[in-house]
Amino acid sequence: MTQKINLENNLKLMVALDLTEMDPILLQYVSFLCKVWNIEHVYFTHNIKQYKLYDLYDEFLDEGITIEEIVDRGLQKTVDKNYTASVPYTVVITSDDYTESILTHLASEYKIDIVIAGNKDELQGTGALNQKLARMLDCNMLLVPEEAKHHINNVLVPTDFSSDSARCFNVAESLVARSGGTIEGLHVYNIPSVFFPYINTEKAIDKTKTHLKERVKQFKKRYSISENLPFRYIDRENLSVVEAIEIHAEKDGFDIIVVSARGGNNITSLFLGSITNDLLIRNRKMPLLVVK
Repeated sequence: MTQKINLENNLKLMVALDLTEMDPILLQYVSFLCKVWNIEHVYFTHNIKQYKLYDLYDEFLDEGITIEEIVDRGLQKTVDKNYTASVPYTVVITSDDYTESILTHLASEYKIDIVIAGNKDELQGTGALNQKLARMLDCNMLLVPEEAKHHINNVLVPTDFSSDSARCFNVAESLVARSGGTIEGLHVYNIPSVFFPYINTEKAIDKTKTHLKERVKQFKKRYSISENLPFRYIDRENLSVVEAIEIHAEKDGFDIIVVSARGGNNITSLFLGSITNDLLIRNRKMPLLVVK
């Protein structure tokens, strides 16, 4: 069972490095996390695809140098330069054709609480690996973008009022425990435009907000969420739910978004919620924490 993120716990982090310009960004962000979370150990990992090894071995074997040694030296140099925390760490080099599988195995073997990966925009890479990881991991996953700020003062928790999304509020409380930051709940709703010619739009919106206010009240009571925690309701209008979340997050300057891996209408734990899945492949300015 996935361990709960709690600052009273001694967390174990695993950071997926890939020998790109994203690595220093991740290392610096993890150094920041070591100041605000209780972290017991950090594992810096890199997987070398086996088919790439075969192409390079002949070139280096004559010199008595292995690819693993070259990668290890390169990673160690980057870690030495960019990791400034005092929390002990281990560098782990693997070689497997399926990076998501070996990282999932390592996360289980080392009892990792959070796997941290880069959410790339201008830098090399795509979101495909992150999607696979989020599906396969039994632990939580944190995606860090290039522009991530080194503070966690304002946390946004989008919710569909499911039990899975309710857990995110407990996680959010842990994230701001030391900083004394704020948490805001967000629900994105929509009134189908097809009804507008037949109903009074303002009355429909007022009724929707009244209904949501009562639903939030019951949601907080059912899952023991603080009554004082602010909630925002947003009509997505012509936007997708994900676009509405991101626009609100950027406009109000949130430092991190916390979402559940599964939504309220999940069929099986093997599938991600559609909103979370879409968030994983988009480029944001703030980190995304996916709670399992």
